[in-house]
Amino acid sequence: MRWRMTKSCFFLATDAEYFPYACLAARRIIDVSTPVDGFLLYTGASEPDLDVARHLLKGKVELVDVTDFMTNFGFRFGTYSIAAYVRLFADQFPVFELYDRIAYTDCDVLFNRDISDLVGQPLRAPLLAAHDDYMYFRPSYRQKLKLAPGAPYFNSGVVVFDMNDVREKALLERTRKTAIDGKMNDQNALNVAFEGKWQTMHPNWNLQSLGTREFRFSQAWARHFAGGKPWGNQVGVELEALGIWRDLAKDTPWQKPFEQRIPFERGVMKRFVRRFDAVAGLFGKDVQRRRAKYDGTKMHRIYARQADEGAMAVQFPEVLGGFA
Repeated sequence: MRWRMTKSCFFLATDAEYFPYACLAARRIIDVSTPVDGFLLYTGASEPDLDVARHLLKGKVELVDVTDFMTNFGFRFGTYSIAAYVRLFADQFPVFELYDRIAYTDCDVLFNRDISDLVGQPLRAPLLAAHDDYMYFRPSYRQKLKLAPGAPYFNSGVVVFDMNDVREKALLERTRKTAIDGKMNDQNALNVAFEGKWQTMHPNWNLQSLGTREFRFSQAWARHFAGGKPWGNQVGVELEALGIWRDLAKDTPWQKPFEQRIPFERGVMKRFVRRFDAVAGLFGKDVQRRRAKYDGTKMHRIYARQADEGAMAVQFPEVLGGFA
C-alpha cells in the first residue's frame, strides 16, 4: 500500500450575527499557526461584513457561502441557528473532499498554539474531542440521550474529524438523522452518533473556566469562552484575552463589543457563590454536591494523561475523578 501524507484543514461556521466574531477567531488562528488551509462557512453575511472579512483574512481563509445549501436542507429546530448544524455536513461540502483530517472550532475560541499541532496528532478514532465536565455534574443526560450507563460526553466547540473513518462509517449522516429524528441540538446529536467512537483531547485545546481561577488563558492552547463572551457580558474573560480580541478587532467596524466594561475581570461573584456548593449539596442539590467535590486540577491531569496516551474516552469519568 502506498503511503501518502495526511491532508488537513480547519474551519469555522457562523450565521450573520456571529460572522464578525468568527472572522476574528479565524484571524487569530492564522496569526499563531504555520500555513494551513482554512475555511469559514457562513450563512446570510452582509456584503459590508464580507468586505471587512476579505481585508482581515487576506485570502488565507476561504469564505464559503452555504446559505442556500443549509436553507434547502431545512434545519430549523427551536431557537438554534441553522449555522449551528453546518459542522454536521463536513462530509457533504465539496471544499472538504480532499481532506483526511478536519479541525472544527467555534467562534468563541481563541487559539494560542499552532492549529496544525491539533489536527496533526495521531488518531485511533473517528473523532478527537474534550470531555465536558459540566455534563458530569448532571448525569441525567445519559438517560435523556439514551446513552449507555457511564457514557462520557464531549464538548463540540473544538473537535478533529478523521474524515476517512467518518465517511466510511457514515457517522455524520447518522448525526444528521439523529438531530432530525430527535429534534436535538448539534452537540447532543454528535454525542449520540459518536458514542464510543471518540478519543480524549488534551484539555488545553478546549480550556474552559468552570467559574474558577484554576484554568487561565495563559496556559490554554485554545481558550473556549463557553460562558461569558468577550463581546457580551465578559464574565470570566481574562483581561489578557480581552486585549487580544480588541487588537484583532482594531481597524474594523467590529471594535465596540470588545470595549472593557470595568477595570477588572468580571466573574468574582460567580466564583464566590461556588464556595457554598458544599452547603447546598447537604440539602440534596446534586449539581452543587458534585461541583463541591470536583477537583479541576485533578481532572485536567487525568484527561491530559489520557490524551498523551491516545486513549479513548473512558466510562464514568466522574467516578474516576471522585466527584460522582
